[in-house]
Amino acid sequence: MALTLGVIGIVLAVAFIVLAIGLQLEERAGIRTSLRRVGGYEIQDTRDKELLESLGKRTVVPALRNLGDLGRRVTPVGYLDSLRKKLLRAGQADQTALDRFIVLKIAGVVLAPIAFLMIILVLDIGGLMGLLLAGTAAAALALGPDIVLDRQVESRVYAMRIALPEILDLLVISVEAGLGFEQALDRVVDNVPGPLSDEFARMLGEVRAGSSRSAAMRAMESRVDVPEVRSFILAMLQADTF
Repeated sequence: MALTLGVIGIVLAVAFIVLAIGLQLEERAGIRTSLRRVGGYEIQDTRDKELLESLGKRTVVPALRNLGDLGRRVTPVGYLDSLRKKLLRAGQADQTALDRFIVLKIAGVVLAPIAFLMIILVLDIGGLMGLLLAGTAAAALALGPDIVLDRQVESRVYAMRIALPEILDLLVISVEAGLGFEQALDRVVDNVPGPLSDEFARMLGEVRAGSSRSAAMRAMESRVDVPEVRSFILAMLQADTF
């Protein structure tokens, strides 16, 4: 009887502690939500500023950054440059995307020989079939991130090529209706969603932030790297010059 009462007391105490922690966390979450809604509110405490960020930004992003820094030290410079260009063409321009890819690549390279040995030794698959299966699994782990990224680039380039005629038609109609070039591009961005419209929106944002139109269009050309879009941008640059 005494033992039962003791167990019940411990359970109630744990439940009370959990409830108190939950109420405290809920109160802090409510405060953070209220602070987010107050426009122009400046938070003086550095810890409060950090708590306004999501859990992913406070934990996952720094961890990816640290692992990415470690991976860049052991990755050839030429590969990093080509990887940045591929991620840019895939629409992943932020540094987190580069760190995440490097972490996945390193994990795949490390796990590839382990998977090979496990299939050969642990699963006891012998002969040519075992070697083929083990080699395929190891290659998939080592080369999988590159293959997926290449497919993303190809899919994005294809989407841009498909959307370009419709964008050109709407752009011509808008300019003939009396809109300026930037206003016509705004209409294109609003009415034709897709990766090419996203690039035009970024180009317009750079122009409105103070960049020249030619510099913003050349930056877009380097990001997109699609021959059809490059021809269009070259024609716009010539029209803007002459």
